Amino acid sequence: MAVTRRKLHEPSTSDQGSAASSEEVPKIKPIPTKRKISALFFFSLSAFIIMFLLYTTYQRHWRVNTIKSGLVNIEKDIALPQNKRILVGVGGCLDVFVRAADLLDALSITPPDSIGDPPQYLNSLEDVVNEFLTFFVEGAAAERFVQSEELWLKIREAALGLGPELKLGGNGPVIAKRMVEEGAEVLLAIQNEKIYRDRISEEIKLPGETVDTEQDDYDLHIILEFDKGEKWGPYTATRGNRYIVHRDRHNPQLKGLAAVRSAVKEFNPHLVVLGGLQMLDTYPFTEDELNARLKEIDDFLSELPSETLVHFEMASFVNPNFLKRLTDVILPYSDSIGMNEQELPNLSSLIRTGNIVYISDSKIKVSKTMDDTRELLAILNELPRHKPLTRVHIHTLAYQAVFTLRDNKKWMSGITTAVKSSLTATRYVCGDESIDSSKIKMILDESFSSSAIPGSQRIPIIDSTPVSCWPDGPYEICLAPVLVCTQIKQTGGGGDNLTGVGLLYHLK
Repeated sequence: MAVTRRKLHEPSTSDQGSAASSEEVPKIKPIPTKRKISALFFFSLSAFIIMFLLYTTYQRHWRVNTIKSGLVNIEKDIALPQNKRILVGVGGCLDVFVRAADLLDALSITPPDSIGDPPQYLNSLEDVVNEFLTFFVEGAAAERFVQSEELWLKIREAALGLGPELKLGGNGPVIAKRMVEEGAEVLLAIQNEKIYRDRISEEIKLPGETVDTEQDDYDLHIILEFDKGEKWGPYTATRGNRYIVHRDRHNPQLKGLAAVRSAVKEFNPHLVVLGGLQMLDTYPFTEDELNARLKEIDDFLSELPSETLVHFEMASFVNPNFLKRLTDVILPYSDSIGMNEQELPNLSSLIRTGNIVYISDSKIKVSKTMDDTRELLAILNELPRHKPLTRVHIHTLAYQAVFTLRDNKKWMSGITTAVKSSLTATRYVCGDESIDSSKIKMILDESFSSSAIPGSQRIPIIDSTPVSCWPDGPYEICLAPVLVCTQIKQTGGGGDNLTGVGLLYHLK
């Protein structure tokens, strides 16, 4: 009998119309062409994105490693300074480092629904919260005097109750410690009290004989640290930083400066570093008391030999009248000024308008920083001065920039300061001398404009030799990128460490 063969999916005549047939094989419809194209496009796009992400990650990692190697290779050729005598002031304190959120919790403070106006003085917990949040959301640093003694005692008790270690702090002691570690001979302008002497390296000289004072009779600074992306209620920190509160009694009286004046002539320093003067800002002086403190500074500077270099390290100030009077005294004697990206617009605004910038953008473009510094140098050098301003160091999160007067007899090329300061910042904040490449990143672009003026020179960062130096009028500008830590160990004291290193390695 003949067998009729049919195609696999072709129904037989007898099957047609029979709904009860259990052997009917359903048709398999081919995938429409459009769906094939869509699926192919999806898979191709996914593969491209994955490959692109892998490539860019590799490129970033390769760039970070190359820049790190470039900075370290330049550092190897920088000679250790020899026989440099540095006087560092003024004052000191004991520091306690706490997590900001932990201290606020210990004070039973809950995040407010909104941020109030920052207060002129700190007299209540509400004042502290409003000012803290003002800086927290901007990722900015600040240091403030607590007016209310009752409030201060409450904050102090809560902070010490968290069990932090008491560490020697203040701009002067931290800078001095770093300079001694780098081989300098240092005289520290601080009151020679046992509570400080016990915590200071014996290599650091203190004026006079050590005095044993009451155990609790010291200036304490409470440093509230926070990380980038850290949240407190509905608020997020845009950058890791710190907020410092204190109620100093000794530092505003300049006891360290008074103690060191008689030792200056014998010590004969090559360089005098003045920092920590923000301790006088918002302190409740009478007019006569403030005049006396400013006169002490003026007398001290006027007694120094003209060949002694003077560096003024800016800080966070909120009282424009005080800052104006302070800078009127100090800047005419200053050979060098150091500032971060928040302090530069503060000083620049004060010089130009008589007002200060309470809080500024922490992500200022390089071109803006260059223009602001040029303008500041031009204005300051036109004012009556005892000596020319020959050096400015701008230290930011993303880069270190150094302006050095060309053909001067005191400073070397700014390349040394830029490199050493950059690497010091990374090592200190990361807490890692070797610099783990997996814990750092670059936030500076591959090139930058030397000015915001249209048509200005664009300067590339060559990864293998990442320091850029160029002539700019009477100055040389050197700029080095900073390898930014992604896993922060500490921020407080970072500026003081890189300032000390930058100054010391810049000296001829």
